[in-house]
Amino acid sequence: MSTTKSSGSSFAPLAQPVFAVLWAATVLGNTGSFMRDVASSWLMTDLSASPAAVALVQAAGTLPIFLLAIPAGVLTDILDRRKFLIAVQILLASVSVSLMILANTGMLSVSALIGLTFLGGIGAALMGPTWQAIVPELVKRDDVKNAVALNSLGINIARSIGPAAGGLLLAAFGAGVTYGADVASYFIVIAALVWWPRAKNANDALAEGFFGAFRAGLRYTRASKPLHVVLLRAAIFFAFASAIWALLPLVARELLGGDAGFYGILLGAVGAGAIGGALLMPKLRERFNADGLLLGAAVITALVMGALSLAPPKWVAIIVLLFLGGAWITALTTLNGAAQAVLPNWVRGRG
Repeated sequence: MSTTKSSGSSFAPLAQPVFAVLWAATVLGNTGSFMRDVASSWLMTDLSASPAAVALVQAAGTLPIFLLAIPAGVLTDILDRRKFLIAVQILLASVSVSLMILANTGMLSVSALIGLTFLGGIGAALMGPTWQAIVPELVKRDDVKNAVALNSLGINIARSIGPAAGGLLLAAFGAGVTYGADVASYFIVIAALVWWPRAKNANDALAEGFFGAFRAGLRYTRASKPLHVVLLRAAIFFAFASAIWALLPLVARELLGGDAGFYGILLGAVGAGAIGGALLMPKLRERFNADGLLLGAAVITALVMGALSLAPPKWVAIIVLLFLGGAWITALTTLNGAAQAVLPNWVRGRG
């Protein structure tokens, strides 16, 4: 896995208006999503103190990504990507409206929370490949890697703001208001997508059916050895690192003795660390190749998990999660950039 340097500044893609508008809208949309996730994870600790039940919230949100990754990529490659994204935003808004109503009426149960989180995970699974696939349509070819890094930076800006804001809203006004703020964020994203002046011929000329495209994606993936390397390393890193996200609500509440606001601060620390990591990425790429960056990210993540297991003081937990954020975005942008570099447009969503 190798890297190449972009000829432009790390922030050069923001000089292109369409990318800048969609990027800003997604930052706001992701901020709302993180607010929703904080409310859901914390509410589950109220509904059930079982570690398995708390972890189920994370599992319900991420399982659809595992189950629907390739079908979502197929839909990304054969449908109009803008219309598809708008439909997914409507689905996600409906999920948050349902959560808001149930929370306000006191009818939210463990099963309802997990079920609606699963539906939200379906939306995230459908949306993820599409957002990544439209990047080359929004920026010049030389700016693709910087745009990918900026997308990751935007997610982590949202991660630094959303959880803290969600925790404060949850503590001050309750879950209904927190979910309502998430609903409002989806309307902003929909408005930006409607405004996007996408070229009518942006889709590839080769029209494919769903099952034919599905098989073609599998054939390409089986044949692409460079993509095998990216997928294997991503699977190893994220399978184990995801334990932090699954159990962090219990770590914050039971192990560290914090409240909803403190849980939001912990997640915010991850986001802040990711922002710092993103800003350092250009210099890190000058000193280390992709293998070195990924190895460093894995070592730091392992050390953070070990530190949290020792029930450190709250201020220590915040500091180590800053390092986790930097390691997470390093791994994410390194693997994502490598995948974008080896995938042709016709199979990019599936890849």
